[in-house]
Amino acid sequence: MAKKKVEDGQQKAVAEAGSQEENQKSQEQQAPKAKVTTTEGNTIDKIRVFQKDGNTMVQADYGKLNPEGKTSEERRSGMRTQLSRPLSPDQAKEYQKIFAEDPVKSKEFAVKAAYPMHVDDAAFHQKTANINGRDVNYITLEKITEDTLLLNALRKEGMDVDHMNKDQRAKLVDSMSPEAKETALSGKEGLVGKWQLAFGEKGNKDSRFYGILNKEELASIRHRAEVTLDDHGQVKSVGAPLTMADIAGRMEQRVQAQRQTNGEKLEAAQKVDWSKFKLPSAANITGLRYSAVKDNPDRVMLHGQVNGIEVSGLLSKNETTAVKNRVATLEQAAAANEQFRNKVLDIVGPGEKKGVSEDAAVKAIIDRASDSSARAFTPEQVKTLNAFAKDAETPEQREQVFAGLWEKAQPKLAADGVNEHWQQDAREELSDLAQGAVRSEQQGMKR
Repeated sequence: MAKKKVEDGQQKAVAEAGSQEENQKSQEQQAPKAKVTTTEGNTIDKIRVFQKDGNTMVQADYGKLNPEGKTSEERRSGMRTQLSRPLSPDQAKEYQKIFAEDPVKSKEFAVKAAYPMHVDDAAFHQKTANINGRDVNYITLEKITEDTLLLNALRKEGMDVDHMNKDQRAKLVDSMSPEAKETALSGKEGLVGKWQLAFGEKGNKDSRFYGILNKEELASIRHRAEVTLDDHGQVKSVGAPLTMADIAGRMEQRVQAQRQTNGEKLEAAQKVDWSKFKLPSAANITGLRYSAVKDNPDRVMLHGQVNGIEVSGLLSKNETTAVKNRVATLEQAAAANEQFRNKVLDIVGPGEKKGVSEDAAVKAIIDRASDSSARAFTPEQVKTLNAFAKDAETPEQREQVFAGLWEKAQPKLAADGVNEHWQQDAREELSDLAQGAVRSEQQGMKR
């Protein structure tokens, strides 16, 4: 009998628990849900307010609902869950105050505080604005394709591309010659797939400004606010709200500063006589090309084949600037780049790269500088040094070779206490030799 009472009590408890759970679900389903309609007619719903790491956080879905969808997935296909954002301490207190009176309005308050540029998306997309002191009436954002680069080239030629419709632009691109297309796309393949922001005043093509968004600016558009990124390029924090015009203004300032820097780099590259750099005639160079270096936009890697052997070298900043701006040919950059050139010399004459050993060449310098009676390199010493530098075809290349020898000789000269004036005289003669000038005994300094 006792056993039956226990079983009846357990069944009753289970039934009551089940009834309470159903009642709770029913109450949640019947409770009004917070939903915000934005200034562009989009929807913000599924609003959550929760605690994390001592902060009151808000998260919601934003986008366009499809009431014609047959399933929940179809109806919400245009909705996207946004990155959660913290309320300030004052906002969190205000949220709790409103919640005590009206839970729905408290959620609406939280959304407006955390996602102001989503709630007022019309303001975010406002195209009539003042950017860095000038009025504009259009702002466009597009993912770069080859056609984008071709249209940019046509704009530079004075074509009023911005007033053409899609079909007119397509016909204009199709009318470009293969040579013109190749020129417009050369060296810009890495831009395809990136995002371009442009703005200006309609009817005034000179007012148009465009630039490629960096990761931070792209994230700012996605989150409609200031962002900071971590080392992996992921959003670390979200700050003050920004409009598209705000982001466009920041992008313009960054690009203008970069263009000024690039102008200075180009000027430096133009001062070099790149025609002086040549590789040995025995080297058959084919397939020269360059590729970007990750996280280092100022340098590129040069690739090619030398007598059928793959070779590569990391170009310096100056060499990279010269190549990208067509100040130097790829062949000239290959000859100027020490890393690439040395690999070429190894291939052309393996085991006999210098003709004589480095030790012999260094000894020639030490003997010359240490000899109290010497006023110039002896003919034999000149022969040794020239043989060591035989594959350096320009004075600049010979100067680099001899500078390397001098660095090897200097510690020995210093250890032996060789007179500094004798050392300086030998160094100057070595520099003359790089230029092809051979000093006679009569021209040497008196010791």
